Amino acid sequence: MKSVIFRALIFLVILGCSTNEFQYKGEKQEARSKQEKICLLAINKVDSTLLEKLSTDLEKIFGQKIKVSQISLDLEFAYNPERKQYYSSAILEKLRNAGSEVGERVLGLVDVDLYVPDLNFVFGEADVVEKMAVISTKRLRQEYYGLPKDEELLLDRTIKESVHELGHTYGLEHCPDSNCVMYFSNSLQDTDFKSSSFCESCKRKLMLVKRLED
Repeated sequence: MKSVIFRALIFLVILGCSTNEFQYKGEKQEARSKQEKICLLAINKVDSTLLEKLSTDLEKIFGQKIKVSQISLDLEFAYNPERKQYYSSAILEKLRNAGSEVGERVLGLVDVDLYVPDLNFVFGEADVVEKMAVISTKRLRQEYYGLPKDEELLLDRTIKESVHELGHTYGLEHCPDSNCVMYFSNSLQDTDFKSSSFCESCKRKLMLVKRLED
């Protein structure tokens, strides 16, 4: 009888430990799932097919959940009539004020020509501190240069610029390797030449940051 009671007590202790461990793992997994999220924010009209393919590729590249949202936002506040372009930093500021969930990265996607004061144009810009970025598809389109539409090429370029700016939100800097996605694109030719992948050095840095954030 004593042995039966003893075995029953042991079983309850093991069961209690297993339950607590399961609960702890569940809470830890939930916390990680909140951190491991990238919000792809389509501002104004963005092709749904492009969004779907982009989110799928970004999820594979970063190994994180992609949340796709669309908003309507009048971008006139960022428009510079002298340059006939939109100030990307002002758009980032607006996204920052919109806020995001804890641990969430935000990538805004627009279809207007972007600039920063020291450059003729930019494909995108990132805020390392706030973990936010914005890219434009305007100059990634063949039609911008008077060429026939090419949706596959547009997707390829959009992926590269998205990965590049998101890479900055993980603290990655510009890479000297012209094949690395973190190479600075001074022209569309640079974007077309580089890959959508990180070089080994940038990949190690990215993995280190992701481990520290877990």
